[in-house]
Amino acid sequence: MNKLPTGIINIEGETDLIRDRNSKALLNTNNEALKAYRIKRSTNLKVVEYENDINTLKTELVEIKKTLELLVNKIT
Repeated sequence: MNKLPTGIINIEGETDLIRDRNSKALLNTNNEALKAYRIKRSTNLKVVEYENDINTLKTELVEIKKTLELLVNKIT
């Protein structure tokens, strides 16, 4: 078993969790899970950004269409 720093205790039955005695914080020591979470969060943020960009483009296209219709109606 790994020697833990002072003030850190193992959580019984949990291999990736420890507790800080001072702050009572529950800490996850699984760095691979943290990396996977960060990648997933980054991907989700990009998807939301792309969705916002698409919605902005849709709105702009509607405005362009309305302007073109107005111009065509004025010409005819």
